[in-house]
Amino acid sequence: MIYFLAVLMSLSLFWTPVSFAGYKDIDTKIAEQEIYSHIMKEDAMFTFRLQKGGFEKGVAQGMWDTDGNLTAKAVSSKLKSLKRTGTGDFLISSQNADIKIKITEIKEMNLGMKFKQAKFTWQYHSEVPSFWKRFMVAGGHGYAAFALGNDGWRYDGMELGYSEEPFPLTGTEIDEERKEMQQIGAAKGKEEETKRRLQLERQKRIEESKKAGKSYGTFALSTRGGQESCKVSDAGVTCQKDGNNEKQSYSIMFVDIRDIRKTSYPGPDSKQYYAIEVTMREIKRAYEEGTGRQDSMNTSWRNVAQWISESRDDLDRFLDVLTQFHREWRAKFSDIAE
Repeated sequence: MIYFLAVLMSLSLFWTPVSFAGYKDIDTKIAEQEIYSHIMKEDAMFTFRLQKGGFEKGVAQGMWDTDGNLTAKAVSSKLKSLKRTGTGDFLISSQNADIKIKITEIKEMNLGMKFKQAKFTWQYHSEVPSFWKRFMVAGGHGYAAFALGNDGWRYDGMELGYSEEPFPLTGTEIDEERKEMQQIGAAKGKEEETKRRLQLERQKRIEESKKAGKSYGTFALSTRGGQESCKVSDAGVTCQKDGNNEKQSYSIMFVDIRDIRKTSYPGPDSKQYYAIEVTMREIKRAYEEGTGRQDSMNTSWRNVAQWISESRDDLDRFLDVLTQFHREWRAKFSDIAE
């Protein structure tokens, strides 16, 4: 008996001691009455398990986001929160839902003390709000224990579980959901089309911003890496530096520059170095998890020390022109400047 009670207590979602006089016997009517009276006091009336795929369905229908945060649409239908656990996803409501009980079996057991186990199924009442029905299971199953004492049979505890069966929808509710999903799909398609159009327009502006129309001077710089010749235009700066027996060219477009400033730091042998520090765009490829396919391009920014030199005057003249026309570029292309 001790073992049975220990198992019962460990499995039970809730348990309540009994204070009323016992019954002469336990039949279906009495068992349903006792089970219902105890379910009325517990969380099953306010806590609804999501059916398989219900979480993703709710995201698609705008009831909550991918983190499980409820939207205004869900809150207006009297839902309070959504909890994701290792045993399932659960909706918590501020409005209770009535439950119907059906006894499937009453079995007597004798483990040093007589017990009756009443197995049952339970279902939420059909008047549950239509929005909830789309995502929740219909009900569940469980069993209640009744113990025989000196004053008769008494309720002794209960285990309650949820089923996997989705809540059945009426024909009207199915049509309403289908029409709503069509509207959501149409709105999403329109939104994606607008997004594609804006991205295309933005890309055109970026390409336009890279076309140099005017030149604002060429500057000779004695950098730590050798001689560099840099030409500033209304699109950015193009430099050529001496490499290993060959000229090396590179360009930095204003669209890829967020900020330009001067910096300095001490070098070896008590030398002072000066540099132009540029906050530049750094593009990284993002891949769809588990597929290896490219999904998007992620942009971040990094600070780079360019044109490191001992000659402060040459660098200052170059910096003045570079910063002036970078500001002008940002004013002209403010719609794409980041």
